[in-house]
Amino acid sequence: MESSRAQKFWIYLTLGVCAAIMFLPFYYMIITAFKSTREMAQTGVSLIVRDPTLEPMRDLLKGSSYGMAALNSLFIALLSTVGNMFLCTLAGFAFAKHHFPGRDKIFMGLLATMMIPGTVLMVPGFLLNRDFGWLNTWTPLIVPGLAGVFGVFLSRQFIGKIPDALIYAARVDGCSEWRIYFQLILPLCKPLLATLGILTFLGSWNSFLGPLIILLDEGKYTLPLVIALLQGRFRGQENVQMAGALLSVLPVLIVFFSFQKQIVKSLANTGLKE
Repeated sequence: MESSRAQKFWIYLTLGVCAAIMFLPFYYMIITAFKSTREMAQTGVSLIVRDPTLEPMRDLLKGSSYGMAALNSLFIALLSTVGNMFLCTLAGFAFAKHHFPGRDKIFMGLLATMMIPGTVLMVPGFLLNRDFGWLNTWTPLIVPGLAGVFGVFLSRQFIGKIPDALIYAARVDGCSEWRIYFQLILPLCKPLLATLGILTFLGSWNSFLGPLIILLDEGKYTLPLVIALLQGRFRGQENVQMAGALLSVLPVLIVFFSFQKQIVKSLANTGLKE
């Protein structure tokens, strides 16, 4: 008993120290975002806020296109998330519960594309978007992410665990495949949908290289691009830069903590047992 308690103590202590080290940059970001310019001008590093103020956030919203960029990112992220949740689960349903020629080979081919680094496809993707006339538009930021390979793989694994007896019973009752998908598969895939939604939203919301290459008009910039511009427009004003980073993180944290139980359930159980 004493040995087990000592072992748990050291494990929890190690995890606590690691958590504190990881949280320290976030803590510094939070307190810096509420420091005044006068307090930032003082020498030395301070981990407390003596006079909290919203001045950095007001300067951020007045001196940059932060609000418009946030709306742009939200629009792109929502479209990508909804499309990914629908198309990935639809493809997963087809790969898991339907038999057609070449099904397994097609699925393995899709999985093979996950081994290709994204940076290798940046130049071909740019040239392809140029030929399509999609440069300086949001189309290449939305369309390629509507059905990610990882989402199809996750959906196929999850839906594959749903008992076939339920689907057979629905077909016997005269349900079409679309009705089975909407009224049977999707209600059972709530943890999967939450996971796909969170991962897709995070990926689209935090995307930087794609918008940097595609977008030319500042009015169409997404939030990561505007945050990168803050270093030039508010040079020496780290409080304003940290305020921009903090405001961009808050929506992500709210969404993640709201659906974290569904994410854990989806990754742990990967479906139902017959």
